[in-house]
Amino acid sequence: MRYKINIHNQFNSIMRNMKRKLNFIYIGVLALLLASCGDNSFFEDNDDPNLGEETNVPEGFIGLEGEVSGTLGPDQQYWVTGDLFIREGESLTLLEGTTLIMDGNGRPGGSPEINVAGSLYSYGTAEKPNYIGVEESKRSVANIFRGFWGGVIGTDTAKDMVFEYTSIEFAGAPAEAGSSIVAEGEIDEGEPRYAVYMVNPEGNFIMWHSRIAYTKDDAIRLNGAKTLIAYSEFAFNGETGGESVNTKSGVVGDFCYNIFYGIATNGLKAANSKGRQPQCNNNYYNNTIVNSGWRRSQAGRGGSLNYENGARGEVFNNLVVDSRYGLRLFPPDDEPDMPNMRWGNHYYYGNNAESVEGFHPENGLIGMNVPGYEDVIIPSSDVFGGIGENDPLFVDYNVGSFTPANFRALNDVGFITNMFEKFKLSPESPALTGGNTAFSPIFSSYEVNGKTYTTPLPSEFMGALGAN
Repeated sequence: MRYKINIHNQFNSIMRNMKRKLNFIYIGVLALLLASCGDNSFFEDNDDPNLGEETNVPEGFIGLEGEVSGTLGPDQQYWVTGDLFIREGESLTLLEGTTLIMDGNGRPGGSPEINVAGSLYSYGTAEKPNYIGVEESKRSVANIFRGFWGGVIGTDTAKDMVFEYTSIEFAGAPAEAGSSIVAEGEIDEGEPRYAVYMVNPEGNFIMWHSRIAYTKDDAIRLNGAKTLIAYSEFAFNGETGGESVNTKSGVVGDFCYNIFYGIATNGLKAANSKGRQPQCNNNYYNNTIVNSGWRRSQAGRGGSLNYENGARGEVFNNLVVDSRYGLRLFPPDDEPDMPNMRWGNHYYYGNNAESVEGFHPENGLIGMNVPGYEDVIIPSSDVFGGIGENDPLFVDYNVGSFTPANFRALNDVGFITNMFEKFKLSPESPALTGGNTAFSPIFSSYEVNGKTYTTPLPSEFMGALGAN
């Protein structure tokens, strides 16, 4: 059954629960009367006395399915039993402390999505974050790449998507025939959906102090949006392929002070494909990327930062640790917009030969003396050395614990939390200096739904975090 949720949804749910309780009392009285008459035929024919709707919704949750708009929460738990639809011109706001449990099984027809043709605003807080994911019984290491539900899927009319202090987990169930993401041609029926997808160059996308973890494929795919992604965490995105953030033409914005761990391919990837306007223009700066690029099954693909196919941007001050590749500028004939690319001041560490060899990938342009691109040399501002050199000295993470073979075999897949604590730099870290601060974000601020998000400026330290 589909119904529309608005600001009265909690009242309606309370009334339904009261009605069920009255039914229980009525049934109980009726049972006593029938028993006194020696006739138990009522329960013989009706072995489930919990009659009516929402019988599969656990106690303490409010059932949710169909068209939604208005406000959910604060401090409420919702059990999503089918696709949610935010229609064009409408919006849904999740207030602080809101939980959406997506009741999916990871198969077509049984894995709900949040379909956004209007706007979605998830306004968690540091004290009361929001959660969109699965019930606790499904949150196991064995299920990290299962993909139980379909993700937050925007259509070409989606105006805004905002995630503040919001955690999104275990998305990536296969798409169904008739899904908007299939109809658009982004993926085929049966392929994994992304945790978050947006496709409107005139829309706004904000991810602020949030987290996306344990996804089957890309965490975020953007085919258009004015975008700010900052102070956010990404963990174990993509089983055998996929990026944390994969942007195409129509995406312009800033990506900074984020942490990426255990990503199948890249933490951040930009390509001016899909033929939309404006040109893909992404600034990637002051991000920390650890143990990424090892699960990509396609040869020649690595993981950390990637620009290709006419994309442009400024990319500085990133800290890349034990990853397959450092910054990769794709070679001809799929190169980025080189006249409008600026990069440097990256800090690289590798405890294995593959990582060290990939600091400046041989299948890229930087330092490879490619004909026509001989001037694309390794910046003197980059920090790199041999195996085990230039340990960044994280506060709570041992860089020597990683092996590429274990990541490729999925042996190192597991839960990781408190990333903004683990990957702080110790006061003795050599990565605390050397950053480039002589450039500006693409947009100094972003204004969405009456809120202003001031874009963080670049820092002298490398990576997303300074000293403890």
